[in-house]
Amino acid sequence: MAREQVQISLHGGGEQLANVGNVELDTNNPGTLVILGAGPAGLSCAYEFMKHGRTCRVWDKNDVVGGLARTIEYKGYRFDIGPHRFYTKNDDINAMWHKILGEDAVQVRRLTRIFYKNRFFDYPLKPLNALRGLGPWTSICAVLSYCWAKWHLAGQPPQNFEEWVVKNFGEVLYRIFFKTYTEKVWGLPCTSIGTEWAAQRIRGLSLRTAILSTIFGQPRGKRQIKSLIDSFYYPRTGAGLVYEKMAAALVRFGTSIETQTMVTAIHHAGHRITKVEGEGIQGRRVEDVGHLFSSIPLTDFVMKLTPPGPTEVLEAAHSLYYRDHITVNLVLRKRAIFLDNWIYVHSPEVKIARVADYGNFSESMLADKDTTAISVEYFVFAHEELWNMHDKDLVRLAIYELGKIGLVKEEEVVEGFVIREKDSYPIYSVGHRPLLDKIRGYVDLFENLNLVGRGGMYKYNNQDHSILTGVVAARKYFGEEHDLWEVNTEDEYLEEKQPPAQTHASKL
Repeated sequence: MAREQVQISLHGGGEQLANVGNVELDTNNPGTLVILGAGPAGLSCAYEFMKHGRTCRVWDKNDVVGGLARTIEYKGYRFDIGPHRFYTKNDDINAMWHKILGEDAVQVRRLTRIFYKNRFFDYPLKPLNALRGLGPWTSICAVLSYCWAKWHLAGQPPQNFEEWVVKNFGEVLYRIFFKTYTEKVWGLPCTSIGTEWAAQRIRGLSLRTAILSTIFGQPRGKRQIKSLIDSFYYPRTGAGLVYEKMAAALVRFGTSIETQTMVTAIHHAGHRITKVEGEGIQGRRVEDVGHLFSSIPLTDFVMKLTPPGPTEVLEAAHSLYYRDHITVNLVLRKRAIFLDNWIYVHSPEVKIARVADYGNFSESMLADKDTTAISVEYFVFAHEELWNMHDKDLVRLAIYELGKIGLVKEEEVVEGFVIREKDSYPIYSVGHRPLLDKIRGYVDLFENLNLVGRGGMYKYNNQDHSILTGVVAARKYFGEEHDLWEVNTEDEYLEEKQPPAQTHASKL
């Protein structure tokens, strides 16, 4: 698809919230607009409809809006569901986000590193930094391993994540910096994870290029080695603040947002969705549908269709799955445990995958500026023992493991609580693409349906891409030509630093 065909304009990036009630209602588009999910995609979709004078009915399973980007308040402290930062190459989405937050958007210095064997390494991995941190013997082994891979694996197309990384970095760096953490996150052997995950998340990194650039300098005319943005914007009191403000504006306008409502059935006839059923805190809910926008997990969506879809589509939905997620949230009686916004824990002796310090995002997240709030993340499947542990035991486990790797002492912990999140990350397993295409081919037949967001599209979207899918879906409803599946198909790193003269408009 050509670039000029897929640009999006938000006509200034969002109107002043105080003016939304003055929009003249559109009575030429009958039928209830129903949105499943009040996360970045769902609320952004409703917000775009509000700008066109249309109200919606939004359902969400949680008691707080924001989906995976929501923020939980606990005794004056605020915790995200795992750390989030906002960055986008799309100027219009950026303007919309800042318009909603106003002065509550604060600029934060970016620092994210890898923690391994009591040492910090740059993230994304910089080969020379890694070699210096590993010591002379391991570094020599890593370079020899890299040379062996380049010599023996040249011309062999990788079939999975492990083969892709070994071919590009060598066996030694793969086992230290990729294997342990990747398997913690996805719960699969790296041989079962598709190469597209590596291609999406590990780009522009080359041991050979880094060494030659250090010795001889960057060759003139060659593409620069990529680096990440040095700073980012963040809502003053947590990632969820932007969605709390968005939801407040929507409710003032007349859009209905029903939290703690689980979808139980999605009815269809012919090629149209006719109604949705749910269970809420006030009992059974039924909503007739003029047009449906769904960000609930794609596999759940398929399973809830009534009557059921074709056997091969149901089988494909059973074969795709998401990774679940636990955050153990702790209040500490010390200001900071590291300088980073968050760190990736590659240490194989613990199950912890990531630790975030919210005081390093914004001190407004803290009830007491001499303390801090951290989240300790575990990636699991809901059938596993870790998911089913008692909350108190999970808090004890997190404290023990933080102590084991030397980050936190037990006596520094004031208290903690646990959040479990189902269906957080779509898994790009080997062979998942034909299954996803089979489901896509079926759901695309419904003429009054759009899937949006990370869960709804089974696509590892970042926050800005999820917002974009919601906006584009609403605009498509009004007749604009867009392919939602093309959002976030670019091959460049999502938070790559851009030259000053380069534009930041992203393609869909």
